[in-house]
Amino acid sequence: MKKTILLWTASAFLSLSLIIIGGCASAEEATEEQAQPTEPSELDITKQRLDVCTKENAQLKQQATRLEQDARNLTAKAAELETRLAEEREKVKLPPPPPPKPVIKDADTEYQSALTLFKQKNYKEAADKLQTILDAGVKKDLEDNCYYWLGESYFGMKDYNTAISNFEKIFGYKISEKKDDAAIMIANSYWAMGNKKEAEKEYKKFLEKYPASPYVKRAQERLGTKAKEEVPPK
Repeated sequence: MKKTILLWTASAFLSLSLIIIGGCASAEEATEEQAQPTEPSELDITKQRLDVCTKENAQLKQQATRLEQDARNLTAKAAELETRLAEEREKVKLPPPPPPKPVIKDADTEYQSALTLFKQKNYKEAADKLQTILDAGVKKDLEDNCYYWLGESYFGMKDYNTAISNFEKIFGYKISEKKDDAAIMIANSYWAMGNKKEAEKEYKKFLEKYPASPYVKRAQERLGTKAKEEVPPK
């Protein structure tokens, strides 16, 4: 009987051991199955690629927006600089270069030709020739004469203001035989313009500065006076 009990007990222990061992093995197999990574499906891979493309597209859009804003800023800055440049150019606008000087072989011959035109009452042609002589550059003893006859030519054309402007240039020369001529012609120009007040002023100035001039009588006649009343003694 005792032997039977021992045999039964051993059999029960063996069965329990087998159950435990089998359970552990099943648990280990389940753990191994859970721990083993699964391969991603084609759909998962496509989704991952789509997510990456979406992020890249968003980043590119942001970059494009920044670049567009930078472009607008640069355009506005360029327009501002163009405006400022135009303003600065206006401030420092340089005059056009002067035309080249005319070339005259013989100034004296041209001067005599201009006087001939003046005597023929071709005042415009005479003025043009005299101005050409001056533009070419002449010696001082001829330059003042050119200005005087230029004034006479404009006086003949009834352009009295331009005539006066040329007559006044004679007084810029230290020595000139045309100073009393220019002085009386300035007075005559104002007289011809109808500006009697300014003309009388210039006639009086002429009588004071050039009492020995051959034009004294003309000045006195315009003033309606005698020489002894207007010309102070030396």
